[in-house]
Formats: sequence, structure tokens, C-alpha cells
Amino acid sequence: MRLRIAAAVPALLLALTLGGCSAFTPVTLGDPGGFRFWYPGAASVQVIGDWNAWGGLESAGGTLDPSCGAMTPDDHGFWTAEAALEKGRYRYAFLVDGHIWVPDPSNHLRAEYGGREVSVLVR
Repeated sequence: MRLRIAAAVPALLLALTLGGCSAFTPVTLGDPGGFRFWYPGAASVQVIGDWNAWGGLESAGGTLDPSCGAMTPDDHGFWTAEAALEKGRYRYAFLVDGHIWVPDPSNHLRAEYGGREVSVLVR
């Protein structure tokens, strides 16, 4: 029984996060280019977008670079990263554990990239 409950908790947290529940909504910091994203239990999180060739997916070879846009975790499940962005319009998403694409639930501006829904940041 404990195993079933433990397995259900991450799925519930993800559902609440993607559903826009304010207690679990990831947060993006707009200035001066910092990102903060809540996703406890992740092994890695990257912020990828137009400014970093989507983590290397658009560069020669089209291979994801795990260090590109890498975010740093804290003890409370928040991940942070800085991105020096000039004024403009940028598409972005959070990439969790190298394969889970998450548009920013706290940002209602959306676009498409590679058939996926992603967020839009206007600076």
C-alpha cells in the first residue's frame, strides 16, 4: 500500500502543476533574465528556448546538450537559472529529466515549437 501511495504522489504533483494549481505552479522570474521553476523530485531541469538553440537540438548534429540551460536545484524543489536575454520575443520550455517538456504554467503566452506547446517570453 505504501508503495502505491509513494508512486502516486509525484503524478499528483505533476497534475496539479500542469493544471495551474497556484500552490504548485512553477514560477518564471522575468528580470534580469532569471528563471525559477518548481519541480520537486526531478533529477535534472533545463530551460531551453530560442536563445540557446533549444538546448542544442537546433545546432549541428541536433543533439541535446544536458549542460545547456541547466538549472540548479535547492532543497525545496525549486530550480533556478540565469539567461542573458536582450529585448525581444523568445519561445521557451522547461525540460525535465531530459525528456519531459513543460511549458511555463504561470505564463499564459503560448506558441509552438516542433509540434509542442511552449511558452513565450516578451522582454
